[in-house]
Amino acid sequence: MEAYCVKCKAKREMKNPKTVTTKNGRQMAKGTCPVCGTTMNKFLAKAGTAAGAEKKAAKK
Repeated sequence: MEAYCVKCKAKREMKNPKTVTTKNGRQMAKGTCPVCGTTMNKFLAKAGTAAGAEKKAAKK
């Protein structure tokens, strides 16, 4: 999974990604940068969000 590394200032492939749930209920992928070893985070789309966007685009 690709995520942005703040320390390297570049998009990199996340090493050892794990899915966690934040305290407010959002899904997030958490892993490490393969270059510098910094923790990387990426919020994942909510279930049904992509389907809702497709329906709105079809109506227009």
